[in-house]
Amino acid sequence: MKTLVLVDFDKTLYSKDSLIEFTRFYKRNYQFIIGFIALFPMLLNWKLSKISNETAKQKFMTYFFRNEHYNLFLEKGKQFADENIPRNLNKNIWGKIQKFQEQKADIYIVTASFREWIYGWTEEHNLQIISTELEIVNNKITGKFKTKNCYGIEKVNRINEKINLENYDKIVVFGNGKGDYEMLQLSK
Repeated sequence: MKTLVLVDFDKTLYSKDSLIEFTRFYKRNYQFIIGFIALFPMLLNWKLSKISNETAKQKFMTYFFRNEHYNLFLEKGKQFADENIPRNLNKNIWGKIQKFQEQKADIYIVTASFREWIYGWTEEHNLQIISTELEIVNNKITGKFKTKNCYGIEKVNRINEKINLENYDKIVVFGNGKGDYEMLQLSK
């Protein structure tokens, strides 16, 4: 029997919101707080559902990371993965994933976050990743996305692009946010 395991990252496997945590890690508290104050009206509109998750996230990434050198961003992402992911894992879900690994299941982290601060950890643990991808021009971050935000129905679209679900007898999904609803429907 072939098993596929699909796991949301933020607030499911990782106990926090990694976008917020990585930004704080990268920019440190002062710049992070100033940015949050500057972005507060936009974030309020997002919370009130006046703008989409994708629009809010692109504005956030543009404010904090536009024109950052991609190599530095990757380096900081690796540091973040090494220092923060292990100590903020949901131990219960991580334990279940490790059992699936022992059973030779195919395991994918499916996340709206960016692979740059997760991939070091996923590679170390032999996990695949499907994520939102950043637009990089001349080795600099633009703040825009190369792909749609991997959230909601887009998670399912991206899974279907990469994985033939018919090859699996069993599909197990871990997710607990409104952006995971459609992915949760893939369970069998």
